[in-house]
Amino acid sequence: MTSFKVSNKDLAQFITGFGKELPDIVFRVKDEYVESAVGKDTHYLRRRLAVREAEAGNIAVSDVSRLLAFLKATKTGEVSINQMGKTSVLHVACGKSTLQLPTSSYLTTQKQLPLIERLVGEGETNMWQSWANFDLDCHGIVNGEDFAPAAQFDKVIGGKFSCKSAFDPSGEYVVSAGSKAKGKMFVRVPITNCESNNDTVNSAFAYWLPSLLANLPPGPLNLHTGDETVLVIEQGDTGFLLVVMDQEYEED
Repeated sequence: MTSFKVSNKDLAQFITGFGKELPDIVFRVKDEYVESAVGKDTHYLRRRLAVREAEAGNIAVSDVSRLLAFLKATKTGEVSINQMGKTSVLHVACGKSTLQLPTSSYLTTQKQLPLIERLVGEGETNMWQSWANFDLDCHGIVNGEDFAPAAQFDKVIGGKFSCKSAFDPSGEYVVSAGSKAKGKMFVRVPITNCESNNDTVNSAFAYWLPSLLANLPPGPLNLHTGDETVLVIEQGDTGFLLVVMDQEYEED
């Protein structure tokens, strides 16, 4: 039986760190932590959470909204989660309250993971010098807190919009959103330990970029990118990894 224990608050924060509309999730239980990942056409996100009394294996959650509702209802204390197999009933306990949830064999967030994680593995092996057939020749260290204003693009610009990024070799990563009609907002993030080919490189992303930037961990982050390709942000100490897929950009 796969199981682990963790605080109610920590588990809730861990799950919500994947975004508001997360339908399902898999907890990859290790000896001292739980790792989860989601993969979509738009991005790949991996996070880790320290736990205790863990029995290694995978725990599948088919209905994240119900699990979060249970955590909110029980509010505090330690949560115990266990499951006999990936399609078995999920058992959750907090204090004197328990929750049992059925588990589906089909999980939306896991459908594209095998392909994406093959590319992730190749990227980690080559120290993020490339993604698939695209060179990542721009690298540096940024602070997660500096992206906070960019996480508010949707509130400032409103509606659906496009985002652009520019890696300036002088030591600045610029993220912008909007259009001539709606207005534009620019956020400039300082880069240290900057490595590049001395040319400014650009990429484009869609309106969902702010929600991803809103969940960046605090502190130093390693940033890797290239011209018209993905944005990779990682934090080795915590196991955090975000790969944002670039999109075609049209000025409107």
